[in-house]
Amino acid sequence: MKFLPCFRKKRTSTIRIAFFGFYGRHNFGDDLFGYVLQHLCNDIPGVEARLVCASAKRELTQTWTVPVVKRWVYQSGLRGTVARMVTYCAALMQTDVVVFGGGSLFGAQASIMFARFISSIARVLRKPVHALGVSVGPFVTERRRSANLSIVADMITIAVRDRASVRTVTSIPSITEPANLGDLAFALPAIYSAKRIDGRIRTLVISIHSYEYVEQVLDILANVDAENSVERVQFVSLDAKSSHVAQELAHKFEPRYVHVEALNYSASIEEIIDALASAKCVVTSKLHGAITSHVYGVPALLFCYQSKCADFLDDNDLPGPRDKHPASPVCVEVVRKLMQANAAPPVRHGGTNHYAKFKEFLERAVARDS
Repeated sequence: MKFLPCFRKKRTSTIRIAFFGFYGRHNFGDDLFGYVLQHLCNDIPGVEARLVCASAKRELTQTWTVPVVKRWVYQSGLRGTVARMVTYCAALMQTDVVVFGGGSLFGAQASIMFARFISSIARVLRKPVHALGVSVGPFVTERRRSANLSIVADMITIAVRDRASVRTVTSIPSITEPANLGDLAFALPAIYSAKRIDGRIRTLVISIHSYEYVEQVLDILANVDAENSVERVQFVSLDAKSSHVAQELAHKFEPRYVHVEALNYSASIEEIIDALASAKCVVTSKLHGAITSHVYGVPALLFCYQSKCADFLDDNDLPGPRDKHPASPVCVEVVRKLMQANAAPPVRHGGTNHYAKFKEFLERAVARDS
């Protein structure tokens, strides 16, 4: 990968890492990345994390914006775009190391303009660029593939989160195989011991962000209600779309025996972790609903609305359909089997290993800049 020496200025005792991603959208999965990265940096002496444009959540204490444009950063339209560009430039000027932190930042749904802007300004300012816990691909057009891979090729180091991304990155000529360290959320058990809420009450958590799965979920709900396999159904919304779908499901579901509750992701990351970790089973279309459940030993049915979901299931040998629109009877049977299986213990040892590898990656990124 190409390397431009960093612009040298008078060094302070603290090395600042500016993290960029899909932050600031009040999305649980994206905020999880900031949560993990913040903990990692707090564990490295002399390093300060700056979560650029991240959402204001109780546990995120190192979010970073420019005060004069902060009121517009999270808005849509021209004013919001300009505010974010100003914030990105200011963050890049005031940082020592740049890291794309977590998520599908280089794929079909990602903004090429965003990644190119950050990389280009960083190059002009002679700031080293890395990527940790990201997906690369898939690409719907050759133009998008070429544009994204050119950005990746200019990075100092990159660690991806799935095997599919390893194959995509190694297709770039002269680039060695990247480390596959997994998703950043795999480190959660090493950071936070989830509180098991109402452990004696069997709970099915539903977290769906797409209306295309309403029929399957309603059939699952009808079955668990008829079989009395849970006492409670909890609609946990991990973003705004999930909240809308939860309202639709709650309106259509007519429970006979189970108690129905709702929990919206608003102020606390750990509150959502606790809810997922307390479930007997989770039914979700959100990747980080499934990953969080998995690392805390809770089985999940994950609807594979994008290839990243199937990649997660395949990489971790987890059950469940891989097709985008599975038949309702298949979903009902999968959930029945998951509910009957004994819950796996939390992945504490694995979480510690992931945490150590992520920390080592950041330590090496910082060492290169020293």
